Amino acid sequence: MGCGSSGFSEEQLDILAAMTPVPAVPADSTNAVADDPNAAVLGRKLFFSTALSGDGQFSCASCHDPAQDFTDGLQLSEAAGQTGRHAPTVINAAYSRWQFWDGRCDSQWCQALGPIESPVEMAGTRLGVARAVYTDATLRAEYEALFGALTDFTDSRFPERARPAEDPTDPDALAWAQLSAADQADVNGVFANVGKAIAAYERLLVTGEGPLDAYIQGLLAEDESYRDALSPEAELGLELFVGKGLCHFCHSGPMLSNGEFHNVALGPRDWLPEGDNGRFDGIRAVRETPFNALGAFSDDTEGEAAQRLTFLALNIDAEGQFKTPGLRRVANTAPYMHGGHLDDLASVVEFYNLQEEEPEFGHLDETLAPLELSEEEAAALVVFMEEALDAELVDPSVATAP
Repeated sequence: MGCGSSGFSEEQLDILAAMTPVPAVPADSTNAVADDPNAAVLGRKLFFSTALSGDGQFSCASCHDPAQDFTDGLQLSEAAGQTGRHAPTVINAAYSRWQFWDGRCDSQWCQALGPIESPVEMAGTRLGVARAVYTDATLRAEYEALFGALTDFTDSRFPERARPAEDPTDPDALAWAQLSAADQADVNGVFANVGKAIAAYERLLVTGEGPLDAYIQGLLAEDESYRDALSPEAELGLELFVGKGLCHFCHSGPMLSNGEFHNVALGPRDWLPEGDNGRFDGIRAVRETPFNALGAFSDDTEGEAAQRLTFLALNIDAEGQFKTPGLRRVANTAPYMHGGHLDDLASVVEFYNLQEEEPEFGHLDETLAPLELSEEEAAALVVFMEEALDAELVDPSVATAP
């Protein structure tokens, strides 16, 4: 199997050309402070703050640990309890149109809010978050410089905890119901702004270019030095990636993700809860959350994100679908798939090579079929992902607690 320009068809060269260069982070018009440096400073503090959790023990970094490429290395994340999914990396999440494995948020700021109130993650409440920001002199000053004066959330009319909940008898829900509509709106506004600040920080967690970019750019420029960017085995892996392996159908573009959702027919595992219907439930959730692009807390209810949500339809084909992850730095984020189904990249390639499992919901994506790769070819794909897709953060200094 050849490499170099003679080893790729014109169609494959077009596919490769679309993988580089790494573009600027797309704008988020729903977040007015998305690219405000001061918001990123505040967001970084909030990301690493345990004060946002219910018992002061957990932060965003508990499941998105910088030392583990902003994942936690677990099949299912553990904080206040155990979640039903594997924590994806935050790195390059700014390029995703939809957040979470099921796309139940349409912005990073919406996504940042979910784990805070999840009983099995940070187990906090939106009122608790507002109180935490108000009572911390540094956080309060930085917040007010961005968003305006805060209400005194230590006033006696505010309990320590309150949030909406599906169960109306939940103590947090009962406390929330006792607040006036004006106070609820005030708390929600602060909660949304906290999410927006965290998103501003997370937008800095992006990669620059790596060996794949050097290889493709040199190849297209007919500069023979491009061959130095990848080993022969990784070159073979790349040719398989855009050829026999069919990987590019879902893992396309600079982030090596089409940003869409697919049912790859992952079967049950002993550690996974039953009933995870993926994108089907995610569509309903993103349409219902008050923190979506069309909601009262969005800074642009008519822009691109709002239009996507307006035309988002609930379709039976969404059953069992999960988001296609980007592959840059993928070698650092094991285990893989939404439930930590597969331990390593070799297992991922074997899974797609055999396609022997049955999904709990829905049906296998029609683009997928057994690949019939040889052992040598499967190994080359793994080497490609390990070697070619590594890339440093644009600003490594932001990947630590302040």
